[in-house]
Amino acid sequence: MTRLFDAVHIAILLGTYNGGRFVGEQIQSIQGQTVSTWKLLIRDDGSQDGTMEVIADFSRRDERIRCIGDRLGRLGVVGNFGELMRIAHAEGADYIFFSDQDDVWVSNKIANQLTYLKEMESQHGQKTPILVYSDLEVVTQQLEGTHPSFMSYQGLTHESRDPLRVLLTQNFVTGCATVINRPLLELANPLPADVIMHDWWLALCAAACGRIEYLPHALVRYRQHGANQIGAEGFFTMVNPLSEASERRLGRSGYYVFGSIRHAALLGERVASLNIPCSAEALWLLKRFAACAYEGRFRRLWTVFQLRLRRQGLFRQLLLYWRLLVSPSGAVPH
Repeated sequence: MTRLFDAVHIAILLGTYNGGRFVGEQIQSIQGQTVSTWKLLIRDDGSQDGTMEVIADFSRRDERIRCIGDRLGRLGVVGNFGELMRIAHAEGADYIFFSDQDDVWVSNKIANQLTYLKEMESQHGQKTPILVYSDLEVVTQQLEGTHPSFMSYQGLTHESRDPLRVLLTQNFVTGCATVINRPLLELANPLPADVIMHDWWLALCAAACGRIEYLPHALVRYRQHGANQIGAEGFFTMVNPLSEASERRLGRSGYYVFGSIRHAALLGERVASLNIPCSAEALWLLKRFAACAYEGRFRRLWTVFQLRLRRQGLFRQLLLYWRLLVSPSGAVPH
């Protein structure tokens, strides 16, 4: 399997922050992949728990692993992956995987996703921006399975027919289960400073100008622990109005709604500046949704109806409508 991908530059991007407890297991799972011709780029964001010592030990023993040293300081999750994307782009990466610090990859993750991505390139053209993502298994700190499907656990589904109309207001792609090709990296890089999350931005770029493809297999073991419990809340916990999860989501809902409007404006500007091929419908959706930033409450809600934008599930959809109505005009951050 390794020989099949010898001629391509595979980059794995791993952003760390106080992940010393589990990052070693994740790196070992990458080393155990059936495809071995990869380069692992790691940037630590100012850990204080011994993460750097763990990374340094691996990099000394494996020349494929490189820890990025810079003086940029603390960048946050989005900024950290943005810097790693910039480096991968500058170094000519053909295919780019994204890794979290506390998960474990199934041994054939790279092989399965890369094989499928290359099949999609043969169908849609090698210049087409393509993103491929998979499902994940939810596990405990000790890697004991708690749910076989992260997507089902969170009430998410893959949108194969019209993903852009969902991704404009809600993300359903998980970064650590994702691989992208070079054309998508060229479109998405540099990562805008004010995007909500890097995986949402990548998915939006792919939906507007390329393809999003899904492998319904759990190729990542998503570890739940005290520091990331929010990342994998069960769907029925999320929709329970008395749960802490619902309270958190209500508090963040305005940030996500108006951040997504900002996404549309940013992507519209990016497509225009790079002269990227994009369908007329996608361009219209981006332009029209971005214009919500300057509309009143009821006009904004009508625009979302008119564009047929939707979130997955009644609770998420009602939350979108509620936030559009209660937030004042001009609430979009710039």
